[in-house]
Amino acid sequence: MVKRYKKEADGKLEIGQVLYTKKFKLTLDRDLCKSCELCKLICPRDAIELVPNECEESKTLAPIVDIDENKCDYHGICAVICPFSAIRISINGNEELPTVKMNVFPTLTRDIEVDTSLCEKGCKICQEVCPLNIVTVTEKKGEKTVEVDKELCAACRICWMECPTDAIEVRKFIEGNIQINSELCPKGCRNCLEVCPVDAVGVNDDGKLYAKDMYCIYCGACRLVCPEENALFIERTAILHSPIDSGAWHRGLEKVTSTRGLKRELSAEGTDKVRNAIKKLSLAEVKE
Repeated sequence: MVKRYKKEADGKLEIGQVLYTKKFKLTLDRDLCKSCELCKLICPRDAIELVPNECEESKTLAPIVDIDENKCDYHGICAVICPFSAIRISINGNEELPTVKMNVFPTLTRDIEVDTSLCEKGCKICQEVCPLNIVTVTEKKGEKTVEVDKELCAACRICWMECPTDAIEVRKFIEGNIQINSELCPKGCRNCLEVCPVDAVGVNDDGKLYAKDMYCIYCGACRLVCPEENALFIERTAILHSPIDSGAWHRGLEKVTSTRGLKRELSAEGTDKVRNAIKKLSLAEVKE
């Protein structure tokens, strides 16, 4: 006997599956979700859809993420890949990611370091420029604190680029490249600019759009609203993650990046295996 349900409340989509001994729940926080394409791309059950949204006057609305409660298996693959940590999985009320717990999928590596000893007095630039509002700077009695909600950080690196003293360092966990062919952009179109969650699209003095590759997190939100198929190109080439050797992850990685991205990962894994084998051999020889 299985009971499934789906509901929307307080800006959250919740789906669930109730069994005799287990209760599974997936929650999508729409305030955190930026309607990118990553969760849909990686879902092995095709349970996630991006539903077109109606456009308000002079405003582009990103598509709405919808999840089929009859297809979801609650393994948390979508939660793993979400750059904004908008998806949560719980089992019997306890939050967990089964796919990570079973060592089938890795976790994204959110590498963020702050050295407040380098901060200038009164400076709050990192807090002011953060497009996701996840940096908080406080200063009391000469002591400065910079708090970054790492779980919500999408690693756009704007704070790092704008910091005047290099007090903050951020490493991207998704690598790739983005290109905008402004000659193909429909006249007056600003869709990608309006939906980009991290200010990675700009406008030149001549009014033409351009991509800020240094900031881009390659989530694909811009591509979803671009009306011209060849005007915007995004390629993901690598994902920074915790160590893993899993065929399921390799298949998911290929969906999100490309065959080239998968080959790059497999090559790196092969190099690491050879390096570790040589290291073990050297240690064994030393012991002898």
